Amino acid sequence: MTPHRQSLILAALLAALGQPAWAASHREAPLIALDPAADITDLYAFVGYDGANLARAPAERKVTLIMNVIPGQEPGSGPNYFSFDDQVVYQFVIDNDRDGRGLDDLVYEVRFKTEVTKPAQFIRPVAVSPVTALEGPGAAALASIQRYTVTELRNCRPAGGELRQCRRTELFQGALQPTVPSNIGPRTTPNYEQLAALGIFTDAGTGIRVFAGQRAETFAIDLGAVFDTINLRVENGTPIPNTRPPLPVQTAAEDANDAANPFGINNFSGFNINTIALEIPIKRLTADGQPANPKNGTIGVWARTLRPSLTLRKGEPLLNPKHPPTTLVRGKGPLVQVSRMANPLVNELIIPFGRKDLWNATLPEDEAIFLDAYRNLDVAGALQLVSGVPVPAQPREDVVRLLLKYPGQNPDPNVGPFSELLRLDLTVPPTPPGEIKRLGPYAHDAAGNPTPDPAGFPNGRRPNDDVTDIVVRTAGGPRYIQNFVGDGVGINEKGITPEFPFLPTPFDGRDRRHRDPGET
Repeated sequence: MTPHRQSLILAALLAALGQPAWAASHREAPLIALDPAADITDLYAFVGYDGANLARAPAERKVTLIMNVIPGQEPGSGPNYFSFDDQVVYQFVIDNDRDGRGLDDLVYEVRFKTEVTKPAQFIRPVAVSPVTALEGPGAAALASIQRYTVTELRNCRPAGGELRQCRRTELFQGALQPTVPSNIGPRTTPNYEQLAALGIFTDAGTGIRVFAGQRAETFAIDLGAVFDTINLRVENGTPIPNTRPPLPVQTAAEDANDAANPFGINNFSGFNINTIALEIPIKRLTADGQPANPKNGTIGVWARTLRPSLTLRKGEPLLNPKHPPTTLVRGKGPLVQVSRMANPLVNELIIPFGRKDLWNATLPEDEAIFLDAYRNLDVAGALQLVSGVPVPAQPREDVVRLLLKYPGQNPDPNVGPFSELLRLDLTVPPTPPGEIKRLGPYAHDAAGNPTPDPAGFPNGRRPNDDVTDIVVRTAGGPRYIQNFVGDGVGINEKGITPEFPFLPTPFDGRDRRHRDPGET
């Protein structure tokens, strides 16, 4: 790769709102690893690339926000399959005035409520009849139904985990909408795609579409190799014992192929997650309610989960056999933040172990207390340690600028505000599904010629953007870029889903398969 090619890529990263994404967030901190229903695994924010949105005029286009939780779902894990937690509050937060905050601008809040419809049922579900509907006779095999509300909150006054004095808009006039249950198997959920389609609802007053339910995991990474001290697999030969392994380089043609994984192992093959997806008109996201333009068109997005500060459980010796309680757990006290996410894998690869739980409990606007972790960037040091190939020198002010500041914000490293947000330029048109390039600004053809995709990460994030390879190259610097270094995993086996909610049909519990490279 020529120096000119390298400079083009680096310039594109900066121009595209430049977060060098740090992959995804799965089991990133000790406390949240014990709380999967509140564990945000991925956050996506992008201008929708479905056919309807591509056909709209730019002023009428819509943005999709996706929050995934409950990582690593083995599809066959019955009889208690995967649900959202009624005790958890799920929030999407939008900073639309570029002050690095957002809780005082715009929040979409999702809350769940579970109804046990058949408490005497042996397992959930009993396959007496297939599940063909989310409620009513077609859902007779389900022992419980989970429903949710969505509330738009504007101009709030944050007070700890609570939001007060908000201008509230209850979608569906506050009516509960049913979630889509887990994909159990071909006998119980024989037409799952049709069932999932019943779980997409449009609010007439706002034009917002919503979905909540199980989907397949689209994030693809050789996770075991990454966290084995970046022990990435090597395509071009076996490392010599007790020596530094060569870098896992790819050819330009291999790297440009968005339809195959050249040599890595996707640890998330065959696994599912739970998804909350919102499709929102752009004019509801901008600060002035107008179509996106250069002045109002860049927003910052982050997501968080909250729990009541106290969890109360009932049990022996408090149980009265004659009058058993209706529930054994409930929350009490004010809400507290337990997880957050904007750019993926920041907590895993930047924040040190002893501060990971603190980071999850901290607002993005207070990111200045973690600046030393961004400037030291231990993941880059680990790349150099295991490969012997030099990386850019510390302090990494480039990482601080790319992750914690808006374009055009004061570049002085001592001047804030510093806020870790996933930034999205709403004026960039979506790329049609057949033309999406997983490497965004790093994309190229088989000969190595640049073919950047400006609608991809780091301009927001789409489900199939290959953020792992982007972080390795951005953290490693020019030598890693010119050799197309990556984990050898670029895609999930289900490929790009072209319609809302943009994540594919989940793997079913009976016939799921965890696939390694080379398997068909």
